[in-house]
Amino acid sequence: MTPLFRRKDIRSRLAFALWSAALLAFVVAGVGLVLFQSLTQEDRARLIMEPYAQLVSVGTDAAVAFEDSQRAQEILDTLRVNPQIIEARIYLEDGRSLAGFTHDSGVTPHPLPAEPDGIYIRPDRAELLQALPRGARLHISMGLEQLTAQTRQSMWLFGAAVIVLVAVTLVQLMVLQRTIVRPITSLTETAELVRTRADYRQRIPAVGTDEVDRLGQSFNAMMEAIQERENQLRLLTELQRTILDNAAYGIISTTPDGIVTSFNPAAERLLGYRSDEVIGKMKPASWHDREEVDQRANQLSEELGESIPAGFEVFAARPRLNLPEEREWTFIRKDGRRIPVILSITALRDENNEVAGFVGLSQDLTERKQAEIRLHRLNRELRAISDCNQILVHAEDEQLLLDDICRIVCEKAGYVMAWVGYTDQDPPTAIRVVARSGADLGYLDEALSIWAKTEERDSPSEVAIRTGEAAGFGDFATDPNAAPWRDAALRRGYRSSIALPLKDKGARTFGVLSIYAAEPNAFTFEEMRLLGELADDLAFGIVTLRARTEHAKAEEQVRIAATAFEAQEGIIITDARQIILRVNRAFTDITGYAAEDVIGGTPHLLSSGHHDAPFFREMWNCIDAEGSWQGEIWNRRKNGEFYPEWLNITAVRDERGQVTHYVGTMIDITERKEAERQIEHLAFYDLLTGLPNRRLFVDRLQQAMAGSARSRSMGALLFIDLDNFKIINDTCGHDVGDQLLIEVARRVVSCVRDGDTVSRLGGDEFVAMLEDLSESPAEAAAQAKIAAGKVLEMLNQPYPIAGQIHHSTPSIGATLFVGNRDSVDELLKQADIAMYQAKAAGRNTLRFFDPDMQAAIATRVSMEADLRQGLIERQFVLHYQPVVDGELGVIGAEALLRWEHPERGMISPAQLIPLAEEIGLILPIGQWVLEEACMRLAEWSRDPAMRELHMAVNVSARQFRQASFVDTVRQALLSTGVAPSRLKLELTESLILDDVEDTIEKMRALKNLGVGFSMDDFGTGYSSLSYLTRLPFDQLKIDQSFVRNLPDSPTDAVVVQSIITLARSLRLVVIAEGVETEAQRVFLEKHGCPVYQGYLFSKPVALAAFEELMRR
Repeated sequence: MTPLFRRKDIRSRLAFALWSAALLAFVVAGVGLVLFQSLTQEDRARLIMEPYAQLVSVGTDAAVAFEDSQRAQEILDTLRVNPQIIEARIYLEDGRSLAGFTHDSGVTPHPLPAEPDGIYIRPDRAELLQALPRGARLHISMGLEQLTAQTRQSMWLFGAAVIVLVAVTLVQLMVLQRTIVRPITSLTETAELVRTRADYRQRIPAVGTDEVDRLGQSFNAMMEAIQERENQLRLLTELQRTILDNAAYGIISTTPDGIVTSFNPAAERLLGYRSDEVIGKMKPASWHDREEVDQRANQLSEELGESIPAGFEVFAARPRLNLPEEREWTFIRKDGRRIPVILSITALRDENNEVAGFVGLSQDLTERKQAEIRLHRLNRELRAISDCNQILVHAEDEQLLLDDICRIVCEKAGYVMAWVGYTDQDPPTAIRVVARSGADLGYLDEALSIWAKTEERDSPSEVAIRTGEAAGFGDFATDPNAAPWRDAALRRGYRSSIALPLKDKGARTFGVLSIYAAEPNAFTFEEMRLLGELADDLAFGIVTLRARTEHAKAEEQVRIAATAFEAQEGIIITDARQIILRVNRAFTDITGYAAEDVIGGTPHLLSSGHHDAPFFREMWNCIDAEGSWQGEIWNRRKNGEFYPEWLNITAVRDERGQVTHYVGTMIDITERKEAERQIEHLAFYDLLTGLPNRRLFVDRLQQAMAGSARSRSMGALLFIDLDNFKIINDTCGHDVGDQLLIEVARRVVSCVRDGDTVSRLGGDEFVAMLEDLSESPAEAAAQAKIAAGKVLEMLNQPYPIAGQIHHSTPSIGATLFVGNRDSVDELLKQADIAMYQAKAAGRNTLRFFDPDMQAAIATRVSMEADLRQGLIERQFVLHYQPVVDGELGVIGAEALLRWEHPERGMISPAQLIPLAEEIGLILPIGQWVLEEACMRLAEWSRDPAMRELHMAVNVSARQFRQASFVDTVRQALLSTGVAPSRLKLELTESLILDDVEDTIEKMRALKNLGVGFSMDDFGTGYSSLSYLTRLPFDQLKIDQSFVRNLPDSPTDAVVVQSIITLARSLRLVVIAEGVETEAQRVFLEKHGCPVYQGYLFSKPVALAAFEELMRR
């Protein structure tokens, strides 16, 4: 075939082929007919059947590839037109029949013969077996009878065929052009588009012959299948990417030789590399520990019996052999940090089962390793605690106990050093080491030397003793607080430490257990908890040992109690079963029961029924745990009368710690309770009018402000001051003045709504609070004006008192409020300013607060600046007012601050102190007063006339709340050398109630130094009665507001007597302030108050005048 012919199109080639075929057919048919007659049956069968087989094999490639039975059946159906073919079938490689037919339905299809390809003559038929593409096979059966008939027919038809051949050839040329050439050209073009563009959406239109059309349909079906698989592959790829991106484990895949091909986000987070830094550039060995890789290579070489190089093959050797590979490794991150992981590796294989790559899954084991370390430590500590508890149970000697505990902590718990220290001071100022173990190497001597030179007291041991809480250094190398001890600790291999307080039953810290570890941050929360339990057990063991030695003292105390059996307090002694053994006479006086009435019985006969079972259960639990209980309880006398008493029950134990007796002491507090009730009423209500006092009013105003913020409705304050009330009070007497105030209160209450509040702030000042007014300021002001108008009208009415008609008018100041924009004090101040504006306007009128008319504010600003300058220039002085005992004379003085203003003259504390507190200068001023007072006491100690005087110093709330207040007082005493007992600190009730527990702690600390305390302005609006028994006061000062009207005012007389009774029951010294007349002094002396302070004896005077007064 020439190149020229090869360039012809398919139409020319088909024409040439047809004519050549026709010509050749004449020759071949003739020769073939001759030869055919001479052929054997097998040769004839081959000549007849092989063309059919070739025809079938042409179109079966795609049908077999896609197991398209329909297409295969269509191809086989082309043989069905030949009746001589009795059966034709296509079998797949696995023996399954893909398609086939039989002409005789009664004939069972033959199974696929096992012979190789070829022609086989059976007794009744001829069979052809021929291989098809992709392992498939074609089976055609033709009957022998049909074969002979075919031979005869061929001879007859040969002649006709020759004639028809020429005509057919011409027709075929035309038909082939339309039915084959054009469709095949379309098929070729479409296939080319698929090949070049991978566009599987291309389809071939249904044209041409049935076979070509079916070929096109097969092509289209193939494209649809490919497109569907392409979509599935894309979805699978997307799913795989999603899984890789969101997996919690690091997933890394490689080529067979170890080059990274994928690196998911979890792997990026685990190793610190970006995927673009790794993929195609690195092998896994890059982030593995080299020593681990070498070690694993040696292990695998021995295990597999072949040399495994120390590289990627270390990870791939077992997966290549289909062996599992999962073990722990150490990854080295990009930043150099080492991470323990568990790595599982699997081989990826292709369709030929050849290794196509590897994939590794790695999980970070850092947290699990840390948990294992913590568990190991906890087990270690539990063993140590168990051994320590064994020692605690059998301990007989305190020193041996401490030595053994320190030894076990180091040997069993694995710490490098441990020691126990005691402190003998309260508050502690020094630690005495009593036991140690481990690698001390002189550290304690050096550390304690550093402590002695450090004023901050910030070592863990010091903090633990001072606060009663565990303290420590997480890492000596980095903790900034460890700086003083860093070098000493690091030289000895200490990296972290913890100090655990040792507390007695009263929760007082008496020592410390300090432990040191070689690892940084060794003490986790759980370890601290276990070590805290060890410290508690140790403290309990120490206390128990000491209790044995104290038992003899306890017995002695019982004997002393028996000696003091006839004291004023009621005493009852029972055995361990609570059977009464003895009572004293005071018990009989209190309860009415004689000794013979109760001995042999139980204290239950005194039960009042006021307390339930949980109360007594808690009481006895406290006795069992702490050895004693005290508190208020209601009991019943023999005559059935219920009464309150203060009861103290103490358990007496023998040398084994077993309770042998209970001792109870009781005090009848009936009178005290009545005094408390009266004074508690004073805390909330005005005694004269019954109106809420300032404290209760402030509380209600705060609630109203909060409610206003929620509802957005406005409220108003009406500040009411009676005009010229002092004239009526002075001319007509206090009784008339009191009745006038009572009537004013009643009238004001009648002018407001039930939900509003009226309060008497003091003297002739009243304030009314109106709630739930309009949201509009103008409307709210109009509503307040209406209410104020009613008050003006009612208070202008005559007052018939004691048979006479009296007249009084009010001046009213009003201010509006909404929410919490202004403080309570600011609102009261605004109303007060408006009231003074009303007085300035002629009295008996109403004025609203005007922010633009506050000249006082400008004055205040000036005073602030002057006060700051005065502190710099030391413009302050102390004046002293004598404290006088009725029998002993002057026994002390109260130091009172004065400000010598260069322009305004002497300014009193009433102006100075509030201003200093508001602008934050009260702390330096308070410290100056304290230091000046101590210095003055030190100078007086050298003067025989004044060496015994004590000094009272007022302490502000803000000053007292400073954490360093106790140290400040201690330093002032130490620097001046003054005996602490000569210093008295005066605290107000409001200061006490601000933080009771903090107050008690600081007062006790200062009481331990010897400093005394006085409660100032007692009964002026706050109530601390429930805490008085816990507060270590020495003195109680009656406020001058109660003394001022003595002895004429019955109300004030009752208050003063109640305070004196309360103080006496609490065994406190009572001091009356503001004593100005002899009648007041006589009244106070008569009712049991022998100590005074006031103008009757001396006003506050300067230092020189006071010293002159003392020397006279």
